Amino acid sequence: MRNFLTRIFLFLAIAFSSTLAQAQVTEVGNSPSMAESGKTKAVQVDVDHAAFAYEEASSLVELYLAFEAASLSYELTEQGFMATLPVGLEVFRSTQATISGTSAEAVWSDNVDLSFVIPDTTGLAEGQHFVHQVRTAIPPGEYELRVSIPEDLNLGRQSLSIKRDMVVPNYANSSLVHVSDITLASSIVQSSDKDDAFYKNGMVIRPNANQLFGSGLNTLFYYSEVYNLTADISNNGKYTVFSYIADANLPQPMADYQKRSQRTLRSPDVVVGTFNVKDLPSGSYFLRIAILGENNESIAEQSRKFFVYNPDVSRNTNVISEEESFERSQYARMTEEEIDRMVEHTDIIASDGERRRIKGIRDLDERRRYFQNFWTVRDPEPNTSINEYQEQFYALIQYANDRYTNSFSEGWKTDRGRALVKYGAPTSIDPHTFSTSYHPYETWTYNNIPGEGQALFVFADLQEFGSYELIHSTVSGERKLSNWLDELRK
Repeated sequence: MRNFLTRIFLFLAIAFSSTLAQAQVTEVGNSPSMAESGKTKAVQVDVDHAAFAYEEASSLVELYLAFEAASLSYELTEQGFMATLPVGLEVFRSTQATISGTSAEAVWSDNVDLSFVIPDTTGLAEGQHFVHQVRTAIPPGEYELRVSIPEDLNLGRQSLSIKRDMVVPNYANSSLVHVSDITLASSIVQSSDKDDAFYKNGMVIRPNANQLFGSGLNTLFYYSEVYNLTADISNNGKYTVFSYIADANLPQPMADYQKRSQRTLRSPDVVVGTFNVKDLPSGSYFLRIAILGENNESIAEQSRKFFVYNPDVSRNTNVISEEESFERSQYARMTEEEIDRMVEHTDIIASDGERRRIKGIRDLDERRRYFQNFWTVRDPEPNTSINEYQEQFYALIQYANDRYTNSFSEGWKTDRGRALVKYGAPTSIDPHTFSTSYHPYETWTYNNIPGEGQALFVFADLQEFGSYELIHSTVSGERKLSNWLDELRK
């Protein structure tokens, strides 16, 4: 069942099996209320967002809300069966602490009274959602989005509160090419109906707020915008958009899921496309968009994580090329000490499944074969004699050792070294070494980290011994500290 599977797949990534609860309906003057029957339920809602260029001091943020139709309560009205839903929306700065003090006031808030009408509750389709979109201008920065639905005892509705981290990028720098956030959609059609709530740039774009495709929703639609393209990007007034799908654990494009299109130079430009994912095995993936210059170099990139559930598609586990002979490879000659060292290094980029697997392997020869496979599946050009990904990885290890080694640890083991190896070189580093009010710290900014977009890292030398530790990042899974400026005060 799609709705139930969405929850399980997104949060547990395990097998899917259950049944969809039927919508409970109250017919006015005919059936007992939910409160009278003693039953209550929570509204199921998926929340997503995307940000686009707007004005110099602010970006346009679109908030996407998808309400599971079967989780709503309906009343019979003259128009049909109606579900009403008051929704509160608030956006707070993630870092409330500032030089001038703290503030807990929302930078933006809104209350919307939604109503959804259907002719007959027996026609509720499996996986049906009511989608609502809100647009607002918000200054670039780190935020927390809060969505709330109040309790209603008459309808048997439980209260609901959802919090989501939200980074609003800054597109104002005209010297850089930017790619906006990517909107994943269940449909995109050309339209001239500007009164449609989902209308934008000659299209009606219906967002897919839970980012789940497959099993009936086989076409992934996507929308993005490109800014600050200039004439010197190409000598013929053209540029290339490279769109592709990659496995969440691997960097290279999947062979059958790549699209290149040469486009006339215009700024801003709109990038719209589709991929059919009916043959993708269940799992997590990234949709990536790269803007290429005349020498096929990447000028700007953006990516978006999504999920596929296709229970009837099996995953190909034969990831090692048949032409490659283990006996001739570098791995067949690695010593146990070299293997142990590689286990330490690759822990930075390995998936949870890969970490569990290597910990369970004791035989030296099997561990060698494991690493042959580990690097082969990450090789962007498997037909060449060089694994470019592996070479770049160890070049970053060496750079981290040269740059960040201290008396306590090798450079790649420090927080800054680990971030460098895992996420690559930051777009900019802003050091704050000398201050009478704050401990030494530096901020790293990334224009794009796959699946995260723009990102911020804050490293601080709290003991002032030259050892910087990560105290805050906007990247999922990294340490977050909403009052990190307060942490830096002496």
